[in-house]
Amino acid sequence: MEMIEPMLSKLVEVDVHLSGVWNSEPKLDGERIIAVGEGDKISLWTRRHIESSYKFPEITNDLKKNIKGDNWILDGELTVPGGFRKLLKRNTEDKTKISILSRKLPATFNLFDITRFQGEDLTSKPLAQRKKILLDVSSPGEYLRIIPFKIVTTETVKDHFEKSLKDGYEGLILKNASSRYESGKRSDNWLKIKRTETIDVNVVGVTRSTGSIAFGALILEKDGQYFGKVGTGFSDMDRREILDFLEKNREETPILLPENVDVLFTTRPLPAEIKANEIVGGKPRAPVWVRFRWG
Repeated sequence: MEMIEPMLSKLVEVDVHLSGVWNSEPKLDGERIIAVGEGDKISLWTRRHIESSYKFPEITNDLKKNIKGDNWILDGELTVPGGFRKLLKRNTEDKTKISILSRKLPATFNLFDITRFQGEDLTSKPLAQRKKILLDVSSPGEYLRIIPFKIVTTETVKDHFEKSLKDGYEGLILKNASSRYESGKRSDNWLKIKRTETIDVNVVGVTRSTGSIAFGALILEKDGQYFGKVGTGFSDMDRREILDFLEKNREETPILLPENVDVLFTTRPLPAEIKANEIVGGKPRAPVWVRFRWG
């Protein structure tokens, strides 16, 4: 049984208007995982289609003990104490290190959805019903947790968001309680509000597009060093206007760019702002475009 493409959420502001019944869940700082159980075999798939069950024996053991049935697909977030940066330490192929880290830095699999159980496809069922099935077929374990959820309205979104931050989470996920599971889609039925920082950067170029959009991403520089790329936060019209603006500012960049950056052309440094929830390895994690800065 193959993994299912995860349903994705859209980034919105805290003043979002909701219609109907919605659930709120804390946004965790980890890695999205699709868990597939088929007989005695359990697979843990990342969004990049990397099978990682061998790296997290504590999770597969807990799933075997705490999930009923032998044919299921679960959706959740893998976390370790200290957040995503600490989770990167678990990314090793060394069997000895895996054994040590599973005890010294154990992960938790935080479940929030189920899309298949005992051969039945549950994706067309409303979220509220899938949540009930998830609670019926799973029980918490030492390394297994079912993410709590609450009913939220337009009037209470801000309160839920602020409490989520106070409790140490990185934001809030809002889910339409009547929505089906839209595999592989970034849906209006799942929304996320994140704690973010605005970061001052310079745009120094643009990458090629792999499709019909005007460009792939903007190349960033900060403090004289390559600072990654930003490829989200634009509409198609924004991309065309930005590309026209960049064309007028073509120039050889003085900074060294990685060989794997597919450069369309470079520009003089153009002051700008991006949003990112943290910096990992000297680069912004999941950056979002904000604007060019003038003056």
